[in-house]
Amino acid sequence: MSSTRNKTRLSRRSLVGGMAASAAICGLGIGKGYAQSGAVTEVIFNGSLDPGNLNDPRSVAQNRMIEAFERANPSIKIKHVVDPTGANGARAARAKSNSPDVIRVANFQQPEYAATGSILPLDDLVARDKIDMNDWLIPLEQTKVNGRLWGLQQDFRIPILVYRKSRFLEAQVTTPPRTYDEAGDLGAKLTKGSNIAYAIPLGVTGGIGGAQAFNEFIVSSILAGNTGALFAPDGRKIAFPDERLLLAAETIRGVFAKKASTNVSLQYGYNELQDALRSGTVASATYGLYRFKTMDRSIANNDLGWAVAPSIQANDRQTVYGFQLSINANSSRRDAAWEFAKYMVSPEAQIIAASGGEVVARASAYKDPSLLSPEAADQQGWKKLVQERGRLVTYSVIQSTFNQIVGEAFQRMILRDSRPEAVLAEVKSRYEEALAKA
Repeated sequence: MSSTRNKTRLSRRSLVGGMAASAAICGLGIGKGYAQSGAVTEVIFNGSLDPGNLNDPRSVAQNRMIEAFERANPSIKIKHVVDPTGANGARAARAKSNSPDVIRVANFQQPEYAATGSILPLDDLVARDKIDMNDWLIPLEQTKVNGRLWGLQQDFRIPILVYRKSRFLEAQVTTPPRTYDEAGDLGAKLTKGSNIAYAIPLGVTGGIGGAQAFNEFIVSSILAGNTGALFAPDGRKIAFPDERLLLAAETIRGVFAKKASTNVSLQYGYNELQDALRSGTVASATYGLYRFKTMDRSIANNDLGWAVAPSIQANDRQTVYGFQLSINANSSRRDAAWEFAKYMVSPEAQIIAASGGEVVARASAYKDPSLLSPEAADQQGWKKLVQERGRLVTYSVIQSTFNQIVGEAFQRMILRDSRPEAVLAEVKSRYEEALAKA
């Protein structure tokens, strides 16, 4: 009888809780505002930056943002789950878990997340709370996937050429390469012994799936070109023409043929490339601006420089991406999660994020005096690059798998000295097979 009474009490308690939760839904899956009732709600935030890494200025800035949010919202506490590769967030979305509540999702991952049905569409919430769709370096409308908004943009990232000034000076290279032909020409001047002139990363470390760095920094821009598409709006069918993939393969093959890049870099991912740039064994590479400040602080004599990334023709457009904050549709803490995500992309929070070196997404943040100082010159330059040369594209619902397929096909081409047509055949056939299984 005691067991029966306990079960009855639990059932009634669950019913009351369910009715209260239902009352807050308001047809959007989330209530208007967050009712601070005195009870503390813990929001679990799945992010890529380690709050304990005080050597990373981006982590320090993120810590400050979370602290500011908690001070302003004492009934909400943030628990941060560190997920550098995004694997935990992706797994939770596929499993339809009710945790984490807020997930930091890269634009190139967003089609995969949206396809799970576990991410809350935000269009109505953005309209309801009057978030300015145009106060972004690239309007928020362009960040949609298949016509819907699945996250709030935190930052934008565009590839840049990162180089060691002393290595260029020794070789009398006075102008950074603007095209891949010019990058290839560095081989005769800078590739000596174990030193690499212009490293092209085809390895797997530091990203989501194989060869993510290769696709992020180089291949996606070549495939999409200045105006073309990468994938169809639904994120399934390949939308770039065969000629663009052949062009990409021929271009990369040419850089290796000129010895600007060597077979050593076939195993480089984000981490190995960063270490090689820091040590000087790599003179230059197309890399991510988001790691520039961290590297610059560890290299003496102001020896790290940056320039516009090489492209097929000088001044070609580059694909950009960044990170969005998405709300777990299965979470019971969506009200608090929305308040947190909304704050993290607010102009005041974005000013803090910018202190860590990110190219923050909100345009109005760049009017702050801290971003008009000489110390912020790099970020102003990167902001200008994003606005003038950046373009968003649609990625695949199995983008990480596509990255791996492309990386392996290009590796085989270099190692076997095969023709670009072999890359085309392998990528298209393997992608179709993978898509059919997805």
